[in-house]
Amino acid sequence: MRQPYLIKGRIISELKFERQNPREAALDIIIKVIEKGAYTNIEVFKSYGSGCYSELDRRFILELAYGTIKRWNTLDWVLEKFVSKPLNKLQPAVKNILRMGAYQLLYMDRVPASAACNESVKLAKKFGNKGTVKFVNAVLRNISRKYRSINDLDFPSITLDPVSHMSLKYSHPEWLVQRWIERYGIDDTIKLCKYNNKPPEHSVRINTYLTKVEEFKSLLTQEGIDFKNGKYCGEILIIEKNFGRLEIREDLKKFYIPQSEPSALIGCIAGPAAGSMILDTCAAPGIKATHLAQIMGNKGRIIALDIHRHRIELIKKNCQRLGITCIEPHLMDARNAKDHLKEKFDLILVDAPCSGTGVLNRRADARWRKSPEEIKKVAQLQKEILSGVIPLLKPGAPLVYSTCSLEPEENQMQVDWVLNNYPELKQQNLKNFVPSEDLLWGEKGKVFHSLPHLHDLDGFFAVRFVKIV
Repeated sequence: MRQPYLIKGRIISELKFERQNPREAALDIIIKVIEKGAYTNIEVFKSYGSGCYSELDRRFILELAYGTIKRWNTLDWVLEKFVSKPLNKLQPAVKNILRMGAYQLLYMDRVPASAACNESVKLAKKFGNKGTVKFVNAVLRNISRKYRSINDLDFPSITLDPVSHMSLKYSHPEWLVQRWIERYGIDDTIKLCKYNNKPPEHSVRINTYLTKVEEFKSLLTQEGIDFKNGKYCGEILIIEKNFGRLEIREDLKKFYIPQSEPSALIGCIAGPAAGSMILDTCAAPGIKATHLAQIMGNKGRIIALDIHRHRIELIKKNCQRLGITCIEPHLMDARNAKDHLKEKFDLILVDAPCSGTGVLNRRADARWRKSPEEIKKVAQLQKEILSGVIPLLKPGAPLVYSTCSLEPEENQMQVDWVLNNYPELKQQNLKNFVPSEDLLWGEKGKVFHSLPHLHDLDGFFAVRFVKIV
């Protein structure tokens, strides 16, 4: 149940903003995410849905909302130096006006300090009394007088306390920083954290079922939309400028769908043949399922499972968008698939639920929702899904297992578990499926693993098993 806000002595159930003010829109998103547990990407989409923001305003809203949420712990650490009472004692609106103001002062060098302070004061006038206005003004002006940017802060020593240093300087939870330091070392963990703090690229997969790559590129050029080719996948383009111009063109949406390059490489590793019978075990929202269909020329059958009814609708919506008709969405828990499905499959894709630690740059709030306990739980869920579908594999057929996690419990340890418990499955070499050996690891290139700090790509993992006859 949503909790009401107390503002100027009045109880209201939702913050109402004039849509033309980008800072108010960003504040609305931040409060819903931090205080109410909403998801940043969903709230940003809702905010954009009004269609009343310019491209410049959209970029500003995105940077301010994503940045404030990503830098949450660092901003609170700074604010605690200037606020005498605990931050959790402040009204939600006031607390997040301070966070958003501090973010502009410390991280957005294009925003003058005077504008950051003055605009925050204007917001405080709407959501507080005179004392609140003075308080917000004093705190932010004190910050601006002491620090010109985040680089002026004295963080804990990286030599004496590398975990605290990196957690605060690069805005990640300490437990995750500790794991990564143990695995990658200090230098690569810093690179990884920096990658996660970058704005994500706008990448799209061209729908080659309805258009050709060069034809779509020509369309973009005609519309004044700047792009570059993906590094590894010919169907992927990185939109460098005017992505909003592409988004509003309803007539062009059938020709592409947003997808990151390493995510698209999972479809390449699956490599389905036309006419195949395929099981996609955790299919929503259908990005990879539609890619498989695209590769097959929309010829064959793809049984697409998901456990949530509303996400089944997302699969249907994306199929309709791309003109795909060979996908059959089913509301089903993949853990029980062997008990309900009678068919045997030419290919099974287990794009497993995971911690998502490889895609933290795309999900601003995700780093604050994760925990070591969650990794243990999701690893067990992954085993149960694999156990529920491996018996459905035809002899000689492949099973592709993938995650967008960096954690070994969800990746290599699951591979070892499969090989130990299912001797009929053998791991395949991926050199014929992945266009660059830079992305391959392990014995004879049997593991695909893109690493943000090494490849400047989102972190994805995949292996391909085959059931020996």
